Amino acid sequence: MTVSTAACQQPVPPPQVKANPNPQHKYEVVMTVRNAPRAFEQVAGSAQFDIPAEQDACLPLDQTRALAGVRNRPSETVPLQFRKVSDTEYRAEFFADALLDEDYYGLGVCHWKLTAVGATLTAQPAVFSTETWNEAIVSGAQQVTFAPKSLFALSPDPIEFHPMTLAGERAPSAEDFEVVFQSRKIEQ
Repeated sequence: MTVSTAACQQPVPPPQVKANPNPQHKYEVVMTVRNAPRAFEQVAGSAQFDIPAEQDACLPLDQTRALAGVRNRPSETVPLQFRKVSDTEYRAEFFADALLDEDYYGLGVCHWKLTAVGATLTAQPAVFSTETWNEAIVSGAQQVTFAPKSLFALSPDPIEFHPMTLAGERAPSAEDFEVVFQSRKIEQ
């Protein structure tokens, strides 16, 4: 008779994540909207943080998942406030080290990494989702996403949610509007 030890194991609890009381790496992201058929009624943002794969040693194996166990890689989202500068420009400031690096499981300090900054842009009935990635944020490179202008004209029921396409997956056309992200580090 075979008895599964996973049945006796408890799942690994999520870490008790804290805000960094002394963040040092402040950035500003500028989001510019080009060729949209009308202004957005609402823009909400967030910064996503993850413990990257190279930090696996700080995370325990969860023996309740998969035969040999897996590491539950934590992910945290911090809300960002985009300030409207004009109908086509929004700005947000954030810290790339907003979360406190800690030894959550007695296996060594886990170091959080900013993965992306995202935005949700609402022009009823359409809601668009877009983001810029860590590499573009840190380097200051522009990142362009786009979606068809025709999505603004959908019927109001139900509200449609549309992820935007990253430039490079295909070329934008005259039928698209664009969201351009540009980031810079703010010296303190």
